[in-house]
Amino acid sequence: MSESADEQQEQAQETLDAMLDAIRQAKVAQLLLSTVSTLASVAYGKLEMKDTAEAKKAIDAIDALVPLLKDDVDEQLTKDFTQALTNLKLAYADAVTSAD
Repeated sequence: MSESADEQQEQAQETLDAMLDAIRQAKVAQLLLSTVSTLASVAYGKLEMKDTAEAKKAIDAIDALVPLLKDDVDEQLTKDFTQALTNLKLAYADAVTSAD
């Protein structure tokens, strides 16, 4: 029984070590890119649900992160995210105005 528990603990430690190694090797720009993409999806979903407070948080976060991508990702990708951010801001303004 304890040998099985020891094996499980060893496997868990190996998995943890592999995850930590992957985190150490990850580029921050790739993580930011993934985060911006996720936040854009969340913002659109929140706007569809008329949850403007949550949408604004996501939009503000994207607004803060997009400039950090400028030197680390393809210029066209940065432009695409900037355009998506503009579209989100317009959709947010429309949602807030129509809620009044």
